[in-house]
Amino acid sequence: MSTLGMKVKVIVVGSLLMGCAVGFAQGMGGQGAPAQRGGSAASGSRLQDRDRLSTHSMDRLQDRTQDRTQDRLHDQDRLRDRDRDQDRIYGSNLMSAGERAQYEQRLHSLATEQERVQFRMEHEHEMQVRAEQKGMTLRPAPTETQVRAQEQQRQREREQIYGYSMMSPAEVGRYEERMRSARTEQAREQIRSEHRQTMEAREREREAAAPQQ
Repeated sequence: MSTLGMKVKVIVVGSLLMGCAVGFAQGMGGQGAPAQRGGSAASGSRLQDRDRLSTHSMDRLQDRTQDRTQDRLHDQDRLRDRDRDQDRIYGSNLMSAGERAQYEQRLHSLATEQERVQFRMEHEHEMQVRAEQKGMTLRPAPTETQVRAQEQQRQREREQIYGYSMMSPAEVGRYEERMRSARTEQAREQIRSEHRQTMEAREREREAAAPQQ
């Protein structure tokens, strides 16, 4: 074989070998790419699942926290109402529910501060006698000066009620009882709104009935 023929043969064989190498490399790349894309998709799916679980757990934790907060606030309101009842009615733990209701009605029906003070002082004496008969000890009763100061403070609070000057003592008592019974600020605001509408309607009726000058 001539020298030229040998060169041609070497070039041909080299070209064939290089073509095989390129084809092999392309085949490997084609097989690897889908695997890589599949791995990325699986990893992304796992991350999304983990994020959803994390979000769900956070929502449940927030719900439990809100429930505990509401329960705690309700307990605080209940304890405050109990303490306020005991402060408002001396010896309330010795009285039945009916007696406490009668006490409230009687107190609210009294028009003057002196009448309310006198009524409360008589009630204190009655409760002390009842406690002694039952072998119980009550906390020290407020003095007449303290009772008078309490009634003056309550009177100032009553005067802040919208339309107070148009209300009878019984109406004031019912309004205060509704406000005490309301357990949420939303319920109290609803009571205030309804009361304001009633007083505004009453004021319009009074103006319409007033003699024209």
